[in-house]
Amino acid sequence: MEKIKFSWSNIQDLDDDTITYLLYKEGKSLELIGRIRNIGLNEVKKQLVNAKARFRSNKREEKKLLDYLLEMSKDERQKIILNLSKEEKKSLAKDIYMAYPNIKNYDDKLTLIWIIGELGIKKLLPLIYGEINHPFVNIRRVTCSAMGKLKHEKSRPYLMKFLRDSNPQVRQYAVKGLAHIGDGRSKEVLNEILKNAKEKNYVKRAILESVQQIDQRIRKERISE
Repeated sequence: MEKIKFSWSNIQDLDDDTITYLLYKEGKSLELIGRIRNIGLNEVKKQLVNAKARFRSNKREEKKLLDYLLEMSKDERQKIILNLSKEEKKSLAKDIYMAYPNIKNYDDKLTLIWIIGELGIKKLLPLIYGEINHPFVNIRRVTCSAMGKLKHEKSRPYLMKFLRDSNPQVRQYAVKGLAHIGDGRSKEVLNEILKNAKEKNYVKRAILESVQQIDQRIRKERISE
């Protein structure tokens, strides 16, 4: 079989699937690719599936579970993850650990962070700590959500930094994450934010709920000592 060259250098010879794949590899979102190519989202997804299949065939690689998950809908991914065995989760986590640094595409990175939160494997957390300065709001928001799901105390300083994010939805998710791992200092900072007249009401409601949960957890810890 003739090898497929995925490169702009021979653009005159590239088919639609390959052009879409190259745009995807550059980190462009599926929506943006659709606009550039003047095609619908479903067609973008179809072309990507075709190109990825050819790419794997070209490299003689077996399609991994992670590849399937990136192509599925959220509901389909959730069902698969819920039914994974412990060993399957470990294998998936290993693939994520290897793949994450090379993921540039917005949609894939968003999905990977979501998967990390759903898997519940805390060793993957360091992969997403660096997303605190990511330019896209949804990446920062889903990062806070994943840290909240994993409930690891090492995530606390990162969630505390997210409290100063420019986007209120990101701040809301940071507040929710601290409900599980916040300490006395977290509570003080949250109470200070409550005094800010400019803060969104839905963020303040989340703060009141989180402060209550932090208080309850601290009381339980003192009783158990």
